[in-house]
Amino acid sequence: MLKAVVRLALACLLVVPGCGPSGPEIASVVGTVKMDGKPLPHAIVMFVPQGGRPSVAEADENGKYVLQFSGGRKGAIPGLNRVEINTFAPMGYEVDGTVIPGRKEVVPARYNRFTTLEFEVQPGKKNIADFDLESSGKVIADNAGY
Repeated sequence: MLKAVVRLALACLLVVPGCGPSGPEIASVVGTVKMDGKPLPHAIVMFVPQGGRPSVAEADENGKYVLQFSGGRKGAIPGLNRVEINTFAPMGYEVDGTVIPGRKEVVPARYNRFTTLEFEVQPGKKNIADFDLESSGKVIADNAGY
């Protein structure tokens, strides 16, 4: 189930003008996120193209994700994408009032705020973007900007 952060990001993507259901060309992107060789459950993965709206996903318990573009469209804009991966999620609430617990950031800033990750999305293909992060490095715990 998508957590509040991913829902908010997806909602923001839906209000960006200029892209209806047919919208821009996108290509399928799936993958796995690991840290130090182990799956990173609930990692938030965002692909940010050089021009256009980003795509986002939340990894499952096994670190597997499928990027969402908008309005039920799965994928990302072809071309070079900056990739940001984080685990921070603020505490939130379901519609019925059930508390969604927050999560702290465990991913070093070089993979999110100061990301060095990039991925070239190939048009017309099922792109597989696997990331094996290293836990060494500074983690920015104040989560400013997320």
